[in-house]
Amino acid sequence: MEKHSQAEKNTSSAFDKEGIAQFSVRLKELIGDESIRSFGEKVGITDSGLRKYLPPNSSKPTFDKLVAIADYKGVRLEWLATGQGPKSTEPCTDHFIPKKDSPIYKNLKWDNMFSVCAYCNDAAAPDERDANEAINEEFVLVPGYQIHVSAGHGTSAIDAPVKRYLAFRRKYIQHRKLDPNKLAVIFAKGDSMEPTIKDSDSLLIDLNAQKPLDGKIFVVRLGDELYAKRIQKSFDGSLRLISDNKDYSPIEVPTHQLEQLCIIGRVVQRSTDL
Repeated sequence: MEKHSQAEKNTSSAFDKEGIAQFSVRLKELIGDESIRSFGEKVGITDSGLRKYLPPNSSKPTFDKLVAIADYKGVRLEWLATGQGPKSTEPCTDHFIPKKDSPIYKNLKWDNMFSVCAYCNDAAAPDERDANEAINEEFVLVPGYQIHVSAGHGTSAIDAPVKRYLAFRRKYIQHRKLDPNKLAVIFAKGDSMEPTIKDSDSLLIDLNAQKPLDGKIFVVRLGDELYAKRIQKSFDGSLRLISDNKDYSPIEVPTHQLEQLCIIGRVVQRSTDL
């Protein structure tokens, strides 16, 4: 337990934006004099894909590709992802990493990767317990959908498959009294909820919370449109969908149109890129 507590402390403090931004420099260092084609073949990444990660580009790989690079060059995941901690020359297989059939391995979003990397590097040794069990104990993987909800004038609602999984600390989910099986992450579009929600912010949605509460932000479907708005209840039973940006007028939903309104869930957290 003491080791896990230390891992949590390291997770919260280990990552600075500059270190993350310098990933391409560290990758270039690892490639060295080897050709991009040869390096890419060793780690299962195409030439064009690998070049996207190198200066002057700034794309970031998914978790499976990050592990493949670390494994091939024998460096720590945390160092590769963030520049923090020792570079190490130990094989990556000595690290505490998930099995390749784990959902955490597939399409885990880069900006959610860091806390997992820190935990993997600082947790118990792999022969002490199964990596999948440890990660499932520490993290909740929430499905992320490439659906944009309007924080502007509205965007068409579409059904979509899971695009990626985003990792949240299980302790945080428990603290918020959320059901890990009733969560989703979708993305904001527009500026009507600024400064609270910015364009392209990711929104953690509690799908269990479908009862309107005054002043809280909900994702709602009205007709064919999805919105992220504050809800205000009126005395006559009608609802107002209110924007934080005062340049946008409230959307009035009279009682006879309430059947067209579907509350998807309440926004319980938002994340933004700097």
